[in-house]
Amino acid sequence: MPLHRPGSGRGRLSRDGVAAVHSFSAGEFVDRAWTGFGALRVLAEETLAPGAAPPPQRRANMRILTWVRCGALAWSDGAGEAGELYGGGVQLLDAGRGTEQVERNLSAESPVELVRLWLQPAALNTPPRRLVGGVAPAAQPGGWCPLLDDEALAPARASAARVAPGEAIELRLAPGRWTWLHVLHGRTALGAQALAAGDAVGWADEPGVHALAALDGPLELLRIEVPAPA
Repeated sequence: MPLHRPGSGRGRLSRDGVAAVHSFSAGEFVDRAWTGFGALRVLAEETLAPGAAPPPQRRANMRILTWVRCGALAWSDGAGEAGELYGGGVQLLDAGRGTEQVERNLSAESPVELVRLWLQPAALNTPPRRLVGGVAPAAQPGGWCPLLDDEALAPARASAARVAPGEAIELRLAPGRWTWLHVLHGRTALGAQALAAGDAVGWADEPGVHALAALDGPLELLRIEVPAPA
């Protein structure tokens, strides 16, 4: 049976100009019933206020995927490597043995909205690395669009989809994989279970095929696949 994670039960944190909604325990939000889903440790929807520049954070032995939904985000490692991400931009920080994560909203007028995933790595204390890509699920209506090349994110996968009103998308669950489906926007249903923005469903190695229709308007979905725990 799939797990149902109601969006109403997520944790809401706000600090240093960042408002975040967490699906799993993080920081001051503790929910012992929801501490992660296999290698997926954090799923957060974050908003950086105009001009926000949170203090640098030290990261280690975690893979952090940042998907900027809209706005302009500047980033650096505090040691010379730096760049910018704009709407649709994706960055994977494989923190390895340790690195700084420094971020800033480039705009003094508009917020940055992003989705953040933390994935537990298979190997510890590796050299830090960053990979940058982009995603445009709206350009591929009705299909799944990888947030980052599958090889770069392996053994995990993350993809997004935008479904037009009245249309549906197929969700295939592979054997030996755990799949987390998060509704970013809109409404759909899984059998008799209604799902709205913020709701999620998780399958622990339950192969199958499901159809998800967009109800009453556009539907945006996020799918994360991780290996079944050993």
